[in-house]
Amino acid sequence: MSRLHPATVVTIAACGWILTLALNTPAASASVLLIALICGTASTRNASVALTTVALSAPAALSMLVIHAPYGETPVAPLLTADGLALAGSLTLRFCALMACFIAAMAALRIADIAKWLQISRAGHKVAYVVGSSLQTLPQGAHAWRCVRDANQLAGITITWRSTISRVIIPVIARLLIQGTQRGQALAAIGFDQEGQRSLLRPVADSRLSRVLRLLIPLVCLAVVIIRWI
Repeated sequence: MSRLHPATVVTIAACGWILTLALNTPAASASVLLIALICGTASTRNASVALTTVALSAPAALSMLVIHAPYGETPVAPLLTADGLALAGSLTLRFCALMACFIAAMAALRIADIAKWLQISRAGHKVAYVVGSSLQTLPQGAHAWRCVRDANQLAGITITWRSTISRVIIPVIARLLIQGTQRGQALAAIGFDQEGQRSLLRPVADSRLSRVLRLLIPLVCLAVVIIRWI
C-alpha cells in the first residue's frame, strides 16, 4: 500500500469503514479487520499495525464488556450473560475493524505525500500546510520531549511527579509553540498568504493501478452494500 497514491489509500480505508458500518455483521467486521491487518503488515513489514490496533482497542473492548455483558437475558455466570457477551464481542470486533483501517492507512501514508497531494488538489496550499502541520504534531512533540528529557539529565535533575509540569510539560509546550511561531514568521516572509502563482512540490506518482483501484473499490463496496440491503 505504501506505493499507492494517498488518495487511493484514503479511499480504500473509507470503503473499509463503509462496509463495516453498513453491513454491521461480525463476519463483515472480521473480514475487514483481517484485510486491514494484512495490508498494514505488508506496508510496514512488522507487527506494529496489529499491536497498535490491539492496544487502542483494548480499553473499548473492556468498556463493551462492562456495559453489555451483565445485562443480557441468558445468564451463564455471575454478572455474565450469553447474549450480552455476544453483543460485546460483536461491537468490539467492529471497533477493531474501524481502528485497523485507520491505523493501516496511516502506516501506509507519508506526511510529505499527503501535503503534495493536497497542494495540487482543490483544497489548495493552505489546507495542505494545515494538514501536514497537524500530522507532524506527534513526532515533533516526541522529539521535543526527548530534548527536554536529555536537558534534564545533563543538568542532573531528577523528574518526580511534582516537577513533571514545570520541568517537562511546560518546556515541551513552549518548545512546540516557539517552533510554530518560527514557521509562521518564515511563511509570512515568503508570502504564503498572498494570492498568485507559487512553486509547487513535485506531485506524487499516480500509477494506473492506483487510479483503477480508486475507481473499482468504491464500486465494489457500493455493490456489496446494495446487495446486502436488497
